[in-house]
Amino acid sequence: MGDRDERIPDPESPLHGDPVLGETIPELDEGPEAESEPPALELWSEVGDVRPWGTLLLLLAWAAMFALSGAVGAFARPGGLWALGASATGMPPGESAWRLLASTFLHAGVAHLFFNGTSMLVVGPAVERIFTRWRFWIVYVVGGAAASLASLVWREARDGSSLSVGASGAIFALGGGLLVATARLRHRLAPTRARALAAALLYLIAPGFAAGYARPGTDNVAHAVGIASGAVLGLVLPLDPRLGGKPVGPSTRFVACACVLALAVSLGWAVRGALAVR
Repeated sequence: MGDRDERIPDPESPLHGDPVLGETIPELDEGPEAESEPPALELWSEVGDVRPWGTLLLLLAWAAMFALSGAVGAFARPGGLWALGASATGMPPGESAWRLLASTFLHAGVAHLFFNGTSMLVVGPAVERIFTRWRFWIVYVVGGAAASLASLVWREARDGSSLSVGASGAIFALGGGLLVATARLRHRLAPTRARALAAALLYLIAPGFAAGYARPGTDNVAHAVGIASGAVLGLVLPLDPRLGGKPVGPSTRFVACACVLALAVSLGWAVRGALAVR
């Protein structure tokens, strides 16, 4: 048998010690970047106290107009939604203007209302919390009006006589704003929150555009312009102050109030048209 070289630690050595007792174990230096890196942002813990009243008010108005449409028999005859504010081709600009927003309160059937309602429940509260409720109204109204106008111009040039109803253009505008907000917060969001927002946007965008090819009459022009206009607004509008944005100032409040007033006036005209039918 050969000799074995057994090295016995020197008790006086500074590297010798009992690791259980925690003596003289050198610590790893993680560097200045690890010390200065901020913790991941937990989105709803920052802004989750914002109640989505704007979203709920819109859903209530949609449901009320759907019930009123049924009560006056608008679904029972061709073009029955025209009197309630459906966006129609071949009309003077003054008559078409109020329909750009009035048509967002109308839906062609139960399935149409259900899918728009569930999509709204996904993106509406998120936009209210991330951008504040004041800016939520701006994105919804400006994006919705832009989507309705693009759809009207497209149908005027392509389809001739046609009607359009539904809030999907405005919903896609909210989705576009949320998409940009997710990109703006990508370095601060917790990974789970980023994945949740991405999944919500996938739920909105993919079925909406797919329906435009699978079902005749689904307006992908409104969807595309809605998401594009929402993305532009998402770049321009500040985020909630608790997420690093600016507080809501008087000019923003004025624009938001003008948007809500435009919605209210268009809804009033739609109700007036329904009562005239009766």
